[in-house]
Amino acid sequence: MLIRIARARILTAAAASLLMVSACATTNPGGEPLTPAQQQLRSQAERYKETVATGVVVGAIALGLLGALLAGPRNRGEGAALGALAGAAVGGAAGTYIAARNERYATREQAANARIAAADREAAELERTALAAEQVAKENRERLAQLQARYKAGQITAAQLRAETRTAKEDLELMNGAIEHSRKVEGAMRADGVPQAAAVQASRKRMEEAARELEGALAQVPPA
Repeated sequence: MLIRIARARILTAAAASLLMVSACATTNPGGEPLTPAQQQLRSQAERYKETVATGVVVGAIALGLLGALLAGPRNRGEGAALGALAGAAVGGAAGTYIAARNERYATREQAANARIAAADREAAELERTALAAEQVAKENRERLAQLQARYKAGQITAAQLRAETRTAKEDLELMNGAIEHSRKVEGAMRADGVPQAAAVQASRKRMEEAARELEGALAQVPPA
């Protein structure tokens, strides 16, 4: 009974978190339209959130049930709760590839084929994210350079310049989130000996370089 209640609560919480994922914004905080690359970056970030939420559900249920069984009849509730927490933490790293790792298949061949397909999809998604990150970093560097020139010419104040950097800071946060996601995926692939790990690593390095360039541009903005 406790296991069924815990499972229902986990599913309810996860469903609520998925429903809270809003549609990707099309304008920046200042009301200006986002570029296609910025919209792509936000779209990818939302996808990562959804796959992580799904992984939390799967991990929590699976390890929650295992914890209940191992704890024995007198401590099943506690075992289920601890197992669910551990499973949620593990599942929170899930993406397309890691979700495929945890899925059960009728044969080893089916499992291997599913992992290969998931690895290909994950690598392709991260390649698109890297492309978007590079373009977003380039656009922001150009935008910030223009703002710096206007500031030096006395056309805008330091406060106005800082206000104009909000979107760039959002973009940097999204890049860092994608980088962290790629690290988890790459680690799982390397643990399995999946060759797509090299492509994921290459995409991660490109995103890291884009993030460093954007961070450097932001560092030129006058402090408050």
